[in-house]
Parts: sequence; structure tokens; C-alpha cells
Amino acid sequence: MKRIALVLTVFALSVAQAHASAGFSCEADDKNVEKLVVEGATPRSGGALINFGAVLEIGGKKIEFKQSDVKRYYGVGGVIQVRVAAQSGEQSYVVVVNAKRNPKDEDDWAGIYEVTQGAADMKTKAANITRGKVKCFVE
Repeated sequence: MKRIALVLTVFALSVAQAHASAGFSCEADDKNVEKLVVEGATPRSGGALINFGAVLEIGGKKIEFKQSDVKRYYGVGGVIQVRVAAQSGEQSYVVVVNAKRNPKDEDDWAGIYEVTQGAADMKTKAANITRGKVKCFVE
């Protein structure tokens, strides 16, 4: 009987946590980069990210971003804005995603992304910028 009570308690807590958060996932909707996926979760009441991950594949390189790489996040009122930055070798990578909900279709979140590649030491001002379309899904 104790095991059943424990299992029911764990199940109830996991269901409560699932309802207490909202998630989003954005992917490049063009061929300007090999791959771009940005995913995160927030409390239903909004605010800071409680979970985050992103993968960028560009120019034959794969860069993985983690929550500590998030420099800015905003997700309120039908808008998602994320800015992440990380280094890979001697290159720095900054990814910015801006998406808005389509007022006619709540499942349709479209927007743009921008990837900036530059020297990690920031002494060189030259940077390569790639822009494209992004499609997001929100739970």
C-alpha cells in the first residue's frame, strides 16, 4: 500500500509540474543554415527560462548552446525573443531569434533569426551575418 501511495504522489507531482510550465521550440525555416533549433521552457506565469537548449550547424560546424549562454530572453504576449552567445574554437557565435504568434492562428509562430560569426578575441570587427526565417511551436 505504501508503494502505491508513493507512486501516486510522484505521478501527481509530475502532472502538476507539467501544467506549471510552457515550452517553445523554434527551427530554421529555410536553407541558409544547415540546422538551427532553439528550445526552452518557462513557468506558465512567464519570466525566466527554467530549461533551455539550442543547436546551430553552419559551415560544417556544430555549436551547442546551453542555458548559461542565454544573454536575453523575452516571451510575453505572443512574442518570443531569444539571444544566445557562445564560442567554439576561435570563433564566437551569436544567435538571435524573434518570433510572433499569428493572431489568426495561435499555432502559427513565424519570425526571423540572425546568426553572427566573428573572431572570439573581438579584436577583429569583421563578422559574417546570416539571416533567415524561423518557425516556432509553443505548448
